[in-house]
Parts: sequence; C-alpha cells; structure tokens
Amino acid sequence: MPSKRKLAALLGVSMSDLRRLSGHEHLYTHFPVRKKDGTSRIVDNPRDQLKRVQRRLSALLGRIAAPDVLFCPVKGRSYVDNAAHHRGGRVVHSLDIKKYFPSTTRRRVFWFFNSVLCCPRDVATILARIACCGENLATGSPLSPILAYYAHVDVWEEVARLAAAHDCKLSIYIDDVTISGCHVPGTLIWEIKRVIYASGLRYHKEKRAVDRPCEVTGVVLRAGRLCVPNRQHRKLRLARRQKDRDPCPKSLGTFAGLVGQAYQIATANRGG
Repeated sequence: MPSKRKLAALLGVSMSDLRRLSGHEHLYTHFPVRKKDGTSRIVDNPRDQLKRVQRRLSALLGRIAAPDVLFCPVKGRSYVDNAAHHRGGRVVHSLDIKKYFPSTTRRRVFWFFNSVLCCPRDVATILARIACCGENLATGSPLSPILAYYAHVDVWEEVARLAAAHDCKLSIYIDDVTISGCHVPGTLIWEIKRVIYASGLRYHKEKRAVDRPCEVTGVVLRAGRLCVPNRQHRKLRLARRQKDRDPCPKSLGTFAGLVGQAYQIATANRGG
C-alpha cells in the first residue's frame, strides 16, 4: 500500500474522510456491558462510517492464509473446531489473555502494518489510528479480533514454535490459548508465559486437566469425544419449555440456536 490515496481508494472513502476517520475519540460511543461474573466492561462502539471501514479492513486481513493454530476469527473454523483440535490430548492446559484488546497498543498495530505488511510510515500511522480508540484496539470494533492476532504475530509464532518443539498442539481462539498433548511439560508452559509476558500481554484464568474431562471454548472434551456442557443442556430444557409456553419469534430463535450448537458438536464427533 504505497500511498494514502491508494489506501483511501481501497477502503472506498475520500481523502478527507480518511483523515477524519484517523482515530478521533468522537468517532466512538462508549457504554458498559455486564459480564457473567457481575462486573462490567466498557465497549468502544465505532460510529457507522468508521465501522464500515474497519469491517472492510477486517475482510482484507481475512484474505491472508491463516495459520493452522488460529481458529477465530477465521472463515470456516469455529469454537467447536478449536475444541476438536485438542481431542485425544491426555493433558490440556489453557489460559486467557487478560484484556486482550485494551492491551494491544497502537504502537503494536503500527508495527504490524509498517514492519510486517511493509506499508510506509504515514500509511501505517493512519491504519493504526483507524483501528484504535486512543492508544489501544477498540473493544467493539469488527477489526479488533483479527488485528489483535496480527499485532502480536511474532509472539504467537514463537509460542507455536515452542509447542511444536515439544510435540504439543496449540490453538488460539481470540484471547483463549490452549496447549495439549500426551505430555505438556511445565517448562513449556513457563516458556510460553515468558514470551507472552515479554510482549506486554498478561494472562489469567489458567486451567490444567490431566486424564480427566475438561472444557475448551465452551465444549467439553471427554474420553476423546466432544460433549455439550451441562449448563447448555439446562439452557436447552428451559428454552424448550419457554418455546412451548410462548412460541414467539424470540423463544423459537433461542431454542433453534441452542439446538444448532448441540448439532454442531454432534456432527464434529461423527466427523472425527
């Protein structure tokens, strides 16, 4: 991408719009969203034109052939595929990247566009400003899931190298990192943590399962099979009762969605 003018043409905006969309705070609205643990997080929601441009950039980055370890956001790969990747692993070790989008800095985004994609500095600066709200990736942007990976692509390539050297499987599903194998040594996990920490990222919610069922991205792995978690069974029962009592579009949609999730897991078992 040799010039700002070519960038504007690629994104379908004028030069004046390109300058206007380059990271001004007033292009976002901010609101809290309640999490499962009762706390809340702030969503940086881009306004319509900026969101369209971010969605366009996300689609362009989606054309890059994704590495085998990346499962989201990759077309044709799902949270079920991510869990199936670790089917048969005697040891499953997982951790989450803490505040992944807010921890992905504009400097890191600039580095990717400038050093990895070889964009000139002025073009990389504009792309980083479009992608970020202030100094970090926007939490509500359609671009953030794919760009969070590429902004740390050197980190994840090193983690993948370490896992492969120990004959372990690795998967990355946005902020969920999972390593599995017949043996997942503590030294490997320590090295992976060191690489993550050195990048400026932090991890939490660490879990390890040895010769027992475990959950990976919302799917239970048990004896080489994928299973629907018990909480999903409960949700399905409640949704069926609600559908029978009040067959409105909302209740029918909720029930159909839960059935579809269960079917996807069952299909993965037949495929495996």
